[in-house]
Amino acid sequence: MREPLVKEVFEDTRIKYIFTDFFDTIVHRTVHPNYVLRLWAKYMVRELGLSLSIDHLYFTRYEATHYLVKQRKVNAGEIPYHHLIREIYRRLKNQLKKNLTGTSDYFLEISQACEFRAESNVQFLNNETVETLRHFKSKGLRVYCVSDFYTSEQLIKRLISHHDLEDLFDGVFISSEHGCSKHEATFYDYLINKLSINAEEVVMIGDNHRSDVSNAKKSGLKAFHIPNADQIKKQKKLRFGNDFKDYKNIIRHLYKRGNSKKVSPYSDYVIFFSLFIEKLYAECRKNNIQNLFFLAREGLFFKKLFDYYQDHNALEGGQFVDTHYLKMSRQSSLQISLKPLEEETFSYLKANYANMSIKNFIENFTFSDKDKHDILHSLDSDTESKIEGFFTSKAFDELLSNTKFKAIYKKHQIEQKTAFSNYLKSFEVAFEKEGVYLVDIGWGGTMQDELYKFFDKTIPVKGYYLGLKEFRSSINADTARWGLNFEISPYLNYADQIMMANTELYEQLAQAPHGSTMGYQDDASQYTIEYHEPHEKAVYDKYIAESQDVMFGLFQEYCKRTNTICYEPEMAQSIVTKYALKIGTHIPKRKLKWVQAISEGFYSNIGNNAVGADSYKMSILQGLKNNLPTIKKYLISPEEMVKYIMRSKLSLYKKNRLLYIPTSPIYYYILLNRRVKKIIGKKVYLKYSHFR
Repeated sequence: MREPLVKEVFEDTRIKYIFTDFFDTIVHRTVHPNYVLRLWAKYMVRELGLSLSIDHLYFTRYEATHYLVKQRKVNAGEIPYHHLIREIYRRLKNQLKKNLTGTSDYFLEISQACEFRAESNVQFLNNETVETLRHFKSKGLRVYCVSDFYTSEQLIKRLISHHDLEDLFDGVFISSEHGCSKHEATFYDYLINKLSINAEEVVMIGDNHRSDVSNAKKSGLKAFHIPNADQIKKQKKLRFGNDFKDYKNIIRHLYKRGNSKKVSPYSDYVIFFSLFIEKLYAECRKNNIQNLFFLAREGLFFKKLFDYYQDHNALEGGQFVDTHYLKMSRQSSLQISLKPLEEETFSYLKANYANMSIKNFIENFTFSDKDKHDILHSLDSDTESKIEGFFTSKAFDELLSNTKFKAIYKKHQIEQKTAFSNYLKSFEVAFEKEGVYLVDIGWGGTMQDELYKFFDKTIPVKGYYLGLKEFRSSINADTARWGLNFEISPYLNYADQIMMANTELYEQLAQAPHGSTMGYQDDASQYTIEYHEPHEKAVYDKYIAESQDVMFGLFQEYCKRTNTICYEPEMAQSIVTKYALKIGTHIPKRKLKWVQAISEGFYSNIGNNAVGADSYKMSILQGLKNNLPTIKKYLISPEEMVKYIMRSKLSLYKKNRLLYIPTSPIYYYILLNRRVKKIIGKKVYLKYSHFR
């Protein structure tokens, strides 16, 4: 408690009222006051999906404020908040035109919510002052909050409530709402008249000598100065902060925590998942998406992350995305997209699994075991042996003309479409009006294409993916897709090469605790037909579940710590890319052993049903042979080899544990290579011939 203040107040028996400043008197901030406005700009850009930078909006507000100050010849704190925000809206509307959706009233509503979020995230109580005010209140004095501030009284009241101080104040008065300020010494006379009290009955408490002390005394009030030298020094130092450094420190923290021997290996992949979720949320705001469908099975973990991110960043009055978990797989999408047999081309299987046996082919359908048995035993061809060029073979022709196969196929094709249609209806989403927005781990977007076909190409099906590794020139506006962390379209750049290494790990780390969706049944209690391969389930239970728990905890830290840092997507991408390079090249033995263990439970539910261990069968020599015609190419663009490092190390390690080769030097070579190329690229045209 501030004893000198208490003594001074109670020595004067005339004192009945306490006026108190708010900022740096009742609350302090962990950032410089200007940074609070940048946080407001960050939240506005994110929530409204504005196609401009944080600094662009910050300086727009800065100029709008100075324009109104000059035009009205008043102090900045005397400008009504809604006038300021409508001026900002007018300027943005002139610039962004159709890209700024929503009315000025909605813009104002979101702005107020962002102001509250920015302030509440960085404030902490000055407990000594609060304790003193509570003492005054308990002795029957009336306490009023009197502040020069650019926002509304409603915001200050919300902040007071946020700090559980509602019972402390008998009233709140903010300069912007009353057109006068303490700074200009007009606020005190105004309040004395408004409250019908005498000036000598009031003591003003605050940290600003001019506004809270000198001007209060000029109006006949007593005044007491709250010393604030330490906070002023801290705020001056905070002006020298660095967003890049602050964000990098958070990623470094996640990397260290994710690499601790106390947690599951590769928990550091939460860095990539965090970047993806943050970009996904921005896309939802930008495109006014109301419903997101997260595709099984990686989508379950992504949905959990997205739901937390959205809840953590939700604004009062802001829009909210409804999230759904859609159980689909490549195999189940094949079932629902089947056409009548005379029209069906089996294009996906042809393109990806040209060589297979009849039995392998039949396993791609969710026929009953009896139906599969009847079909296979009604054929004259060998059903077990793999056939080269299966889809042009006599065995395939025989199968297509088989009476049992045709009858079972027709029944299956109709049942799958009906069951899946009812499954979609159970989500109660107006697909015809909104279209469908899918979220998945990515690589090609096969299920997106199949769902589009299911809708007879009449309903847009768009996809947001962690990454895309295939370029499809036939994609139209209705099937647009974006790889948010990396994609090869329009071309592969340095960051894409680094981020797309070890895509198998992305899939394995985001696995779900349930089996793969094989097909559908018309049963409202369980629309999906699922199968959880035993090895896959065992690996999830033993390894992946623990890893996801660790990553979710780290993701929560990421959300909380990044909430008060103003960084742009490009900045985040560059920092995360550097750590992706580090993760892709720094591979200790414990990580190799872990990958070897989880790969045994990585099971493909379509085609030839390969297991995960097969996906890591790659040597550095094979990579050189297939992708780099000369050693010269590797030396110039070493980032293109990152995707082979894990496979090569794992292949060698499986053959002989003595063949473990440290690869961290590659990390430093690539960084040096990148720096040299940036220098050369600015001076000569070599980058157009040899590197990007």
